[in-house]
Amino acid sequence: MALADIQEKTADERKREKRLVHFTNVVAKDFLHSQSLKSTAKSYKNNADYVTKSFLDYVFFEEHKEVREIQDTHVQYFMLEYAPKKLAFTAEKAQEVSEILSTFLEFLDTEGHIKNGAQLSTVVKENSRSFLKFIPKETKKGRKTTARRASTKKAATTTTLPDVKVGRNDPCPCGSGKKYKKCCGRSP
Repeated sequence: MALADIQEKTADERKREKRLVHFTNVVAKDFLHSQSLKSTAKSYKNNADYVTKSFLDYVFFEEHKEVREIQDTHVQYFMLEYAPKKLAFTAEKAQEVSEILSTFLEFLDTEGHIKNGAQLSTVVKENSRSFLKFIPKETKKGRKTTARRASTKKAATTTTLPDVKVGRNDPCPCGSGKKYKKCCGRSP
């Protein structure tokens, strides 16, 4: 690859990043001013802003997908792997995440950005309990303890997964965090 090709590629990547950041800010602002969040408390709106922007950042920059390409596996991985490890939630704020994400996906559908909002919203609701098990609990002294990972792993594997073609080296859709070839893709 020539140097000019590399410079052009990075310029295209920068344009994409700018476009996606602008899209994220505009859509999050529209969502916060939508009828579905009109009468909610300010703290809830702050959490909604954090959740929606984090979800879109995950889709755009971690998965390298466009908003219309969001699938069930992206939502499930965000809730069971990405959000518990990379985002900071108190136990109280974590209770709101599923409702916010579900409402946001339905909002994207009504605005015409995606066509499968109801289906994705159902995936959020199905994985809500498993998500809450991954969030560290606060003790009386204010310190956080980690949730039991073994029981959560069992809950994550019992959810029904859509029929999606998964590559050998992709993360396993069961939510274990392993590569597909080392987890569910193993030959018996």
